[in-house]
Amino acid sequence: MYPVRTCVGCRQHGNRADLLRLVSIQGLLSIDSAKSLPGRGVWLHKSPSCLQTAIERSAFSRSLKVKVQLTTQISDLAKFIEQAE
Repeated sequence: MYPVRTCVGCRQHGNRADLLRLVSIQGLLSIDSAKSLPGRGVWLHKSPSCLQTAIERSAFSRSLKVKVQLTTQISDLAKFIEQAE
């Protein structure tokens, strides 16, 4: 049995291996590619639609319980997701 996580965008369950883990480091959203950074993390499908839904719902700040500044990071995160698809 694989560990199951919930995507902050679409709120659907998925295998941990299939989702991206994101953490907040000093208010900046960072991709945790090793999935082992300390602290609270959020999980996101590698899908532009899930990213867009999470942004619209302010899911990152709410789930991480920290104000996350996304203005400069959205384009980098979107490029990473497009490459991962």
